Parts: sequence; C-alpha cells; structure tokens
Amino acid sequence: MPGILFLFLVVRLAVGNMDLAVELFEEQDWNNCRRECRRVFDDDPQAEKAALLGSISLLRQGNDIAAAQATLERLAAGAADREARAMAAYELGRLQWARGEAEAAARNLQKAFLLTSDHALFLRAGCSLDLLRKDSPIIGTLDPAVFQSLETSRALWSRDLVRECGMRKEKAGSILSKPGQWVVAFYRRGIRPAIGARCSLLPSCSEYFNQASRKHGLLAFPLIADRLVREPSVVVMQEHPVHVHDKIRFADPVEDHTWWWRKGCR
Repeated sequence: MPGILFLFLVVRLAVGNMDLAVELFEEQDWNNCRRECRRVFDDDPQAEKAALLGSISLLRQGNDIAAAQATLERLAAGAADREARAMAAYELGRLQWARGEAEAAARNLQKAFLLTSDHALFLRAGCSLDLLRKDSPIIGTLDPAVFQSLETSRALWSRDLVRECGMRKEKAGSILSKPGQWVVAFYRRGIRPAIGARCSLLPSCSEYFNQASRKHGLLAFPLIADRLVREPSVVVMQEHPVHVHDKIRFADPVEDHTWWWRKGCR
C-alpha cells in the first residue's frame, strides 16, 4: 500500500467543514472519507485539502490509481497551501517509488523534504529519499544542500521509522520476469535512442512492460499487447491527463488492468 498514514499531519489540514473528513481519514474509513471529501469539494471546487485527502483515500483503497495520481500531480505542482503541496509530493513520490519510477520519485520526495515545516513529514520524506537513493543507483547525485540536510536529520530516524519508510519489495525476481526485462533493456539501449520517446501514456510502454514483467512474469506479454492496442483510444478519450515536462500524457498504470489478479483469478 503506497504512502504512510499521516494521522499526525492531517489534523493540521482540518479547516472548517473538513473536520469530518479528517476524522474519517484517521479511522481509515476510506470510502466514507472519499464521500465526505467529494461533498466538500462539490461545495468548494477550490478545496485543495479535500482533493488531497480524497485522492489519498483512493490510493489506500487501491482503486482508480490513475485518477488519484492525476490529482496528486496537480496538487504537488501547484497547491496554494504549502503543507498540502508537500504532502501530495510525498504521496506521489511513494507511489512512483513503488512502481519503480525512481527518478520521478526522488524529485517528489525531495520536494516534500524541502517544502514541509511539519517535523514528522520532514523526517519521513528525508528517510524515504535516503532509502530510495540506496535502493536505486540510477538516481543522480543529490544537491549538496539536500544531502547535508539528510545527513543532519539521520540521527533522528528511529529504527521503527526506517522500517516504516522502507518500500516492500515486489515478488518480481523470478526467472519468468526476465524475458520481459531483457526486451525492455534491448529496446532502451538499441531502439529508443534512435526513434525518441513516442508514447503518449504514463508510464511509457517500455516502463509499463517492465513493471508488468516484474509483477506478473510472462503475463506481461499479453498485458503489453493489450496496452499497444488500447493506446490510440486512450489518447482520444483524454482521461487522466498528467503534465510531464511541459507535455501532456495520459495516466494508464498497470494496476488499472490487473483487477483480475488482485481478486485472485491467477
């Protein structure tokens, strides 16, 4: 389950008619929390905190991850409230880390680490960023100031905090996951440099295939075949747009197409 329950932080988000939503969030009543956040948002479309708690509740339920991600992307990029922006960036970074999108995850975790004035979120964002950096060697060198801040706060990371912030490993190392990963590696080294990035979806088709291979082994092949057939229609429908480097892509995560797996039909 991506992200961490910020019971210590959401209280700070409670303003006016958000009290009930925060109470439901603290009780982990995700469905009713989403319903209450929708009510608040319908009354005030500018209610960023309602959008934030509603999207996190959606993540906790594991439903419509793409819609939750799109909301978190928007809030992390431009929420007027600084803490809402930081919390959205943290949740987004955790989600991206869980998917293997290390560089994007590092950017958002660093944003949360630098933005927040909440001590608990500061510690968790920093600890998560440090663990991600060790887990993913592809991440570039951190800004010296950020690295120094991480080193300074390291003494405050308890053993329980480090355990909490660690990302559970996917059961993805089986031999059945290797063929798909080999195909992706060949494509990224030998083909993509020549043709450029053409995919209009997020994650890209190569990353989608890579994630599907790690999670589902050889079933990644029919999953990517389905993705390639669906791509034109998904782009035409223009659902779940996400701004990435001044371009618009459309969220289409693996999880949205493996409901049968989650229900045990394996």
